[in-house]
Amino acid sequence: MNLKEKNVLVICVDRDNDLGEKIGVTGPIVGKKDNLNIAAKLALADPTESDANTIFGAVKKLEEIRKEFAQAEVATFTGHSKTNNFESDKRINEQLDYVLNTFPADAFILVTDGAEDDQVIPILQSRAPIISKETIIVKQAKDVESVYYTILNALNEPSIKRIVFLVPGIIVVLWGILYFMNAEKLFFQLISLLVGTYLILKGTGLEEIIASGTTKMIKSISLQRVSFPFYLMAIILIVFGIYSSYIAFNSFEKYNFFLMAAEVIKQLIFFSALSAISFILGLSVDAIHLKKAFYLRNYFLSGIAVAVLWFIIDSSRAVLIGEPQATLEWLSINILTGFIIALIAYKISGIIDVRKKITKLLVGLPVYSVKGEWLGKVIDVNKESNSIKFNDLKAKKETELIKGTFALKSGRVQILNKSVN
Repeated sequence: MNLKEKNVLVICVDRDNDLGEKIGVTGPIVGKKDNLNIAAKLALADPTESDANTIFGAVKKLEEIRKEFAQAEVATFTGHSKTNNFESDKRINEQLDYVLNTFPADAFILVTDGAEDDQVIPILQSRAPIISKETIIVKQAKDVESVYYTILNALNEPSIKRIVFLVPGIIVVLWGILYFMNAEKLFFQLISLLVGTYLILKGTGLEEIIASGTTKMIKSISLQRVSFPFYLMAIILIVFGIYSSYIAFNSFEKYNFFLMAAEVIKQLIFFSALSAISFILGLSVDAIHLKKAFYLRNYFLSGIAVAVLWFIIDSSRAVLIGEPQATLEWLSINILTGFIIALIAYKISGIIDVRKKITKLLVGLPVYSVKGEWLGKVIDVNKESNSIKFNDLKAKKETELIKGTFALKSGRVQILNKSVN
């Protein structure tokens, strides 16, 4: 196949989802007109955003290659926040498959603004070859200005903020508290514990997970939400866990360090598990209230996983400290029991998976055509005929979709039947 016979897709990738966070737009954005509109909106929302220039660069590249190939199109894909690279790649995969269903590209041209977006290259190469790559670099008037803004933007990154500001801030506050309590001798021990714990979390990747969960919890807390008591309880349980661990720390003789550490871990893990389950219950209530019931199955499995993990860790702790009933055979039975519970929960979770069911939870969800165009919202469901009805704004009428002609994807109803547009 020569160049004139190829279909080429110009791709721009917003892997850290600046489009979603700053102007509320998620990919894929397909076509010259839509990409120009989105780039203009992003530039107005944040004139310093390089992704806007990258989208303009992708559209420019589309204009340059249109005479060289049979067909050419441009698409912008969005990922997730920088704290979740796996979710970003998953979303980009889904968006790429969706676009390729409507525009079967034989090759790609990748337009990026830096090394981070280059990480999608293996994803693209698994579908078709990349015949060209262009990096958009925003020019600065002065080198010093460029360095200044580079440092300024870096300091706004959540992961760098925690290192540069949070950890030193905690150290300073801790010193002030201990000074007023006349307990300065504990300062270096606590700092060693704090810094050591942070380095372990950072090295294992747990720091990003905890930070992401904490941010999500803070954003979810609202007095107007029915889920507020669950989030409040999650915070209270964490506080109880820390307090109970402190009590356990002082309840043993200092020379019996092993038993003391085991009891501290027992209290901390127990209350952390209860806090996590309370948080998951809050997310589940929000999922129903905010028309995101497709998350319920994941939340249910997460809750079971937390409970099973706590059960196995606590059983292992009991074996290590030599409790009377805790033998290796007893631990093996508990691990097997946890596995069976997890397996049963996985089977049961299919009952609450609404992605393949016709339920009232679909009412109010947006409906998109096979080309990705927003058509309207679901206004009614009919369980007897396994169908949904939505107000088709494009056709200016109510349209009925039978089960099998649509699918629930990422909180929206996606039409699968090309005859319905």
